[in-house]
Amino acid sequence: MNLTSRERIMRIIQGKPVDRPAVKLWGLQPGQKLLHPNYKQVYDLAIETTDLFCGVSSPFDFITGASTGFYEIIKRPKSEEWTEVETLLHTPEGVLSSIRLKSNTGKPGYTLTHFIKEPDDIKKILSIPYEPYPVSLESYYKMKREIGDNGIVMFSLGHAGYAVQRLMGSELLALFSVDERELLKHLIEVFAERLRNHVKAALDAGLGDRGKEEDLVFGWVGPELLIPPLLSYKDFNEFCFEIDKPLMDMIHEAGGNIWIHCHGKVGRLIKCFAEMGCDVLNPIEPPPMGDISLEDAFKEAAGRMALEGNIEIHEIMEASGERLIELIEDAVKTGAKYGRFILCQSSNYMAVPKPPETMLRNLMIYVRYGVEYAKKYHY
Repeated sequence: MNLTSRERIMRIIQGKPVDRPAVKLWGLQPGQKLLHPNYKQVYDLAIETTDLFCGVSSPFDFITGASTGFYEIIKRPKSEEWTEVETLLHTPEGVLSSIRLKSNTGKPGYTLTHFIKEPDDIKKILSIPYEPYPVSLESYYKMKREIGDNGIVMFSLGHAGYAVQRLMGSELLALFSVDERELLKHLIEVFAERLRNHVKAALDAGLGDRGKEEDLVFGWVGPELLIPPLLSYKDFNEFCFEIDKPLMDMIHEAGGNIWIHCHGKVGRLIKCFAEMGCDVLNPIEPPPMGDISLEDAFKEAAGRMALEGNIEIHEIMEASGERLIELIEDAVKTGAKYGRFILCQSSNYMAVPKPPETMLRNLMIYVRYGVEYAKKYHY
């Protein structure tokens, strides 16, 4: 069996026989802007040799949708490196404010204050008249034409729970899960309904036809904010499983497949994700960041979903070449044993604006040895 990258990834996702594990460099997109010129060598090698897994989306916003005139942005330079950005959200029930520090050099930013600071702020968010964005599939079809058989295109979505966390921060999310549980759940449910309507519109606009072609994949990041240690397993069931399941059922009924990213300790949740209808779970972190080995994760999944990941980004940033090669070989050997595996690092390959030599060396090792071992430990 000699498959194209597109065929390989889709067959892994769908649980069909394949020739070997797939190898993905997370964050890789054809023609993308590089954070630093030194990433070019990694980009070129990965574009040529790995299985492309590219995400695109259609405009969507949980809070205002396409409605305009609610936001006011105030910028205050703080230093050569940082700018303070205050965003005012003018709702019918009052003004909300969020302040972030934005890096002028490409570093991650910092949120200083969130829009939601007390229960009444949720009511202010929900007082905003919501107007859905019209769906555009232009970027989706453009990317499909560009990568051809070299990979797949995933239609990327937001996540209701993650959107709520961004509005209030992790501390308040945890507190509200106890003190304002019904109000918190109501906000997540409203956002989830808006997302379902967005997906339905995308399916009606033409993505439903891709389901018939058996290469339709939706994906999102977010459940990691609804699991321990921040929230409880009960919270995950109520705020994620029960709320996301109708969306996932809709996607499956249209012939689509689902990729989910969830960092952290997911050992007790693998069966839950499979039961929800997840087709690929990423990134299956090994201990100590995770709490389950790849071997045991495959046993928990029991063939019901594919697993993706198992290489921590900090290993790529800091490990010796010998250690990284060993980690790659172990992951690929295990994945090949169980059959539904995509090798992937746990975060975007351009994780820092100015990559050190160790990181660049290890990214090249990851791509070269990932592909080499995937071909060696074929099915």
